[in-house]
Amino acid sequence: MKNKKIFNITLLSSLLLLSACSTKQAKPMEKSANEKVSIYNLMGITKQNPPIIEQTITPVPQPRIQRQIQAPVQPYFPIIKANNLSDDRLPRVSPDITYISYKKSPPMDYLSQKRQELLDNIELDAKRFLGVPYVWGATGPNTFDCSGFTQWVYRDSGINIPRVSRDQARVGQFVQYEDLQRGDMVFFDTKKKRQGKVTHVGIYLGHGDFIHASSAGKSVVIYNFNQKPYYKDRFLWGRRVLNPELYYASN
Repeated sequence: MKNKKIFNITLLSSLLLLSACSTKQAKPMEKSANEKVSIYNLMGITKQNPPIIEQTITPVPQPRIQRQIQAPVQPYFPIIKANNLSDDRLPRVSPDITYISYKKSPPMDYLSQKRQELLDNIELDAKRFLGVPYVWGATGPNTFDCSGFTQWVYRDSGINIPRVSRDQARVGQFVQYEDLQRGDMVFFDTKKKRQGKVTHVGIYLGHGDFIHASSAGKSVVIYNFNQKPYYKDRFLWGRRVLNPELYYASN
């Protein structure tokens, strides 16, 4: 009888165990037919989600945009030109300085051409006063005496010389009659009793011609030494005030 009770209890326990297992296994069957039953569900094991792997996103380096650097603007330095002279070797000069000093002299061909242009300017400027009346002590431009005339003409070309003829005769380079060149000043002793003192001045134009404000001619006139022996006899010396490098009169 005792064994029969033990058998019944064992059978009842088995039925309860099978019923419990059957209940647990029915749940996954309630899912949609389209779902697959996992082996982990059948074994009663909850499937763990895969570990989350943190990814570090490295930014892709962007290509550098090269900025177009604009060259600095160069200051404007105008080229000094003498009239129509277009020589690239002329110095470039800034407009905001008062003077220029050169470490070396400009080319000689430039100096020669520049000198010829200055001579042309002196001659043209002197000739435009032809016929202007002579007045003692007058400095122009409507009337002149001899030294007032020469001072005005040279000053227009940038050459400053003293006011009176005896002082003008001391500037520049001494020149004898045989060596006179266009643009030289010519000096005379016009007193009746010649003492070798400067009393008159004119500007030599070449080929024996000179221009001056004449008291005898009563105006600015051009005379020739060969046609006017009076002035050739009273000629003292000449003075060259065109320095080929500096272009001004030196004492």
